[in-house]
Amino acid sequence: MSEQMIMKSPGVEITTKIAKFGSISYQVANIGSVSVYTARKINPIAAVLVIVGIAAGLYANNLKGQGQDASLLFWIAAALVFGGILLQMFWPKKEFTFVLKTSSNDVHKIVSENGGYLESLQGAIETAFVERT
Repeated sequence: MSEQMIMKSPGVEITTKIAKFGSISYQVANIGSVSVYTARKINPIAAVLVIVGIAAGLYANNLKGQGQDASLLFWIAAALVFGGILLQMFWPKKEFTFVLKTSSNDVHKIVSENGGYLESLQGAIETAFVERT
């Protein structure tokens, strides 16, 4: 059986016999498993909103301690903190990790924010498993 190209992208080549990641090559016959994991990370915009809201709340509290009316600033601070929490709940930053394990316990990981690419990479290696037999 000849070697057929299944997937080719910058730095990655998957054929029916070889999976190559940069300068590292694995025989498809020696790959034990492939998987893609998803992790939710903190959205940097949400973190900034919460920090600015807390700072505005502290500033409003300081103004109130000096006898000034700071009720509008308290509402703005509350809205910023609430907005940051909502943003994190509905639009978290997602990080995807592709994990390839070999029969000799080698582990190769690729971390990316592009989950579709890593899932297509997983699909290509699974196709190589099927084509190999």
